[in-house]
Amino acid sequence: MDVCELEIRVRYAETDQMRVAHHASYLVWFEAGRTEFIRGRGQSYAEVEAAGWLLVVVEAHCRYRRPACYDDVLLIRTRLRALGQATLSFGYEVVRKADGEILADGYTVHAAVDRTGRARRIPAEVARRLGPAPAGRPPEGRGRSRPCGGAGERGAPAK
Repeated sequence: MDVCELEIRVRYAETDQMRVAHHASYLVWFEAGRTEFIRGRGQSYAEVEAAGWLLVVVEAHCRYRRPACYDDVLLIRTRLRALGQATLSFGYEVVRKADGEILADGYTVHAAVDRTGRARRIPAEVARRLGPAPAGRPPEGRGRSRPCGGAGERGAPAK
């Protein structure tokens, strides 16, 4: 199973007074990982939208295991969890790079819709680029990890 890995540094604005990352930041990091996962397969999310369809989040789940703190370097590992005719799901792990500790894991489920908000089948070309649907629910923390969208922070190209 292919896993996209994105490096992110916890910014001060993402933390509370105790310098612990706010729980909502994890969903933002999930989105960054998902965007780079799609980009790593040869099509930006902007191109997907330009083609006339959107991926609406219909479910999100995050299990917080350990806190991420200001200035921690994190790896956001994203994988395709399921691919249906009109829905897809991504799985995520948030890992502290310094020690490999899994800080959080979760998933999002998305419905493919057109610009009017009507459910649509995922175009065959997009489904092909995302990869084959995993058989069953894949085990957590498994798979081949690779950088996606560059090795820099928030997917910036490596210098």
